[in-house]
Amino acid sequence: MTVAKRPVWRLTAWYVVIIMVISIIFSTIIYQLTLTQLRHSLPARTHFDTDVAPLFDPPLDSRVASYFEQQYEAAVNSLRLRLLLLNIGVLASGSVASYYLAKRTLRPIEQSLEDQRHFTADASHELRTPLAAMKSEIEVALKGKAADEHRRVLSSNLEEIQKLERLANSLLNLARHDVNGSAVKMVPVELAVVVNEAVDRLSPMAKQKHQKIIADQTEARVFGDQLKLTELLVILLDNAIKYSHDNGAITLKVATSGKHVNIKVVDQGIGIAEADVPHIFNRFYRADVSRTGSGADGYGLGLAIAKRIVELHRGSIQVDSKQGTGTTISVSLPKA
Repeated sequence: MTVAKRPVWRLTAWYVVIIMVISIIFSTIIYQLTLTQLRHSLPARTHFDTDVAPLFDPPLDSRVASYFEQQYEAAVNSLRLRLLLLNIGVLASGSVASYYLAKRTLRPIEQSLEDQRHFTADASHELRTPLAAMKSEIEVALKGKAADEHRRVLSSNLEEIQKLERLANSLLNLARHDVNGSAVKMVPVELAVVVNEAVDRLSPMAKQKHQKIIADQTEARVFGDQLKLTELLVILLDNAIKYSHDNGAITLKVATSGKHVNIKVVDQGIGIAEADVPHIFNRFYRADVSRTGSGADGYGLGLAIAKRIVELHRGSIQVDSKQGTGTTISVSLPKA
């Protein structure tokens, strides 16, 4: 993403001003302290015996004093030159560093604004579609007289309202994760409890498609929030069930590796096209081409929420999928 130039230059200028103010203050302090030290290091004027002093013209103590004064002036000039060169160096290097730092500082802000723009546009589109469907169906029903037609329209509207309700809940959930991310309580959590809870929630959905959820009962503990970790596994299992064939199997594996616990959700479903894999964690992104015919509905927010939960737990998530073969989603979390 390209960061706007004007804000970068403004922030760079402020950084440079701050750096130069600090540099000048320290240079002034160093200059004054060095001058004081040089003055104290000058020897006192020498007083010679009156019988020897007349032999020198000018007197010897005047020559010595003049010599040290010349050395003093040379030292002061050298100090000024060095401080000047130092500040020029600070200005040059500080300008380069400030520009780089300004770009890095503004990049996440620009990204956040860009995400908000996309989010608003996508949310508006997703909300507009069911509302338009409801409006057109209601208009048609108002023109008709058959009671059966009215019931059909009301039933269809109810489905659309349920979709809007799911979308609103997903948006609210995602917003809560974004805003309250720092409030996550990191405590030791038994993964077996989380796995069992997630499997219990999704078992009825799997039974409707005659699918089996095979859960690994490996004992492991991670640092995290139990409710959010359960939500994470529910999202991953929900996706696996939606995009797997009937009479298939979904496997949930748990294994420890060093200081991390690895969780894998494996399905043998329709898979994801290679071109779609890098984008599946984006909000509102749906791989329509690879998912065609799956019969699954959604708004492309589940995996975005899953990724956010993993990030809040200082973990990582990745996808390995091949279209027509299946998908494996791997999550790595810090071990407790």
